[in-house]
Amino acid sequence: MTAVLRLETINFSTMKRSNEEVKGIDDGGMSALMKHNNRTQIQETYEVKSKRDTEIDIQRSKYNITFKEMNYKKIKNLQNILHRNNQAGAFQMVFDFQDLEEFERKQFYNKDYSKNKANMILAYLKEQGILERFELLELIVHNDEKNPHFHLTFSGFDKILNNWGVNEFFRPVVDYAPQYKNNEPIYKKIDKGKHRGKYLLDENGNKIIKTQAVRKSILQDIQDNWNDFLIKNHQPYRNKKEITSLLQFKKSIWRRFSKETKEIVYLLRQKEKELIRAKRANDIKKYNLTFAPKTK
Repeated sequence: MTAVLRLETINFSTMKRSNEEVKGIDDGGMSALMKHNNRTQIQETYEVKSKRDTEIDIQRSKYNITFKEMNYKKIKNLQNILHRNNQAGAFQMVFDFQDLEEFERKQFYNKDYSKNKANMILAYLKEQGILERFELLELIVHNDEKNPHFHLTFSGFDKILNNWGVNEFFRPVVDYAPQYKNNEPIYKKIDKGKHRGKYLLDENGNKIIKTQAVRKSILQDIQDNWNDFLIKNHQPYRNKKEITSLLQFKKSIWRRFSKETKEIVYLLRQKEKELIRAKRANDIKKYNLTFAPKTK
């Protein structure tokens, strides 16, 4: 049995993701997400799935359970905070319980049983520091699809930073790298006053090179930590995101890999995702350019 964790950010403005248009919060995207999760408006767009279509059995929607309900006031409160158009104003986490026997799946129909799983998820998110930083707007378990899964929608406003902080939390800055153009370094220039346009110099009279932030995605860490949390709490589930679809390793082997080896596997997984996107978009030129074997 597996308990797969996935995450998707929600911007204020409409954006393209995997060649599909995703409505932003300011364009009604959050309202549509709320309606979809409440099953008053069903759309495939708002399911955070992995290579699977949405198949909702409306006859089983009565078994869906809402533990915390989102409303228009909460959405309006988000919009009233000063934000950029491309700001990540919210994010959704999905905990998907898969590979269950029929009797195991039906156990989630029971509110007390699902509440126990919801509390387990919240305990994990508290351990990861997510609950203390981001307000939980909605918590729903869907039992009307193939697998029972929990949708948790969060505000993107970081209560500790007192600012929007989705990128800062999930993609923290780990370094600063010099900027180059045509293999030549780019230097800082004065942008105001009578010396505008001249190079900015350090105390020794040397030009100062421009730098850009290098960020690290910690989603894989959160997924790995979720797997460790399940083991620690004697749960029968495992998070299968830990094993790449390109290279199938037993968990016992995977855990022996060094951090460097795991990074290589993560890179291969990312390349596979890019390949799949190129195929879906029928972008043969991009596919050949990126993945076709080089010939002499």
